[in-house]
Amino acid sequence: MPQALIEALSRDVNILVALPQKQTPLSTFAVEFSLILPPPGSPLISYFPERQEGSTIIPVSPPNEHPILTNGLQPVWFTGAPHALASNPLLIPILRAPPQSFAGELDSSADVLVDAAEKGGEGLWAGSQLGIVTGFQALNNARVAFVGGAELFSDNFAQKEVGPYVAVMTSWRL
Repeated sequence: MPQALIEALSRDVNILVALPQKQTPLSTFAVEFSLILPPPGSPLISYFPERQEGSTIIPVSPPNEHPILTNGLQPVWFTGAPHALASNPLLIPILRAPPQSFAGELDSSADVLVDAAEKGGEGLWAGSQLGIVTGFQALNNARVAFVGGAELFSDNFAQKEVGPYVAVMTSWRL
């Protein structure tokens, strides 16, 4: 399947890819574009700000200044897996994970994060350096966008309100 998608890009077809949290051929496709995926089953988690939705349904504020996004967009809800970006000049970060978020197992403890940090960051996926929506523009101007979770486009998330307290908290940058 990845080769068929690359062939479609070469024919000026734009592609939107919703990445699953488990290993699939779409994971291989993302790696072809220099995205680095966390281990399977590692959703984006954030405990701050406190909210009723749980730790894996996260409000994300779009950046105020972005070349392809309209200024002043409201926060969106996200659940899924983030990705890191390798040094590829054709990658375009669109939405980044909140600074207080991290990717990991839901039942992981603080000890797991400390162990990962002590290994020099190996296994530690944290903060706003992680992408949740990333674009890539091919040399022929065809585009592919990678989204860490299809629920971002669901009616449930699109209609879900982000409270004023959450909107203010998610706009803070560390």
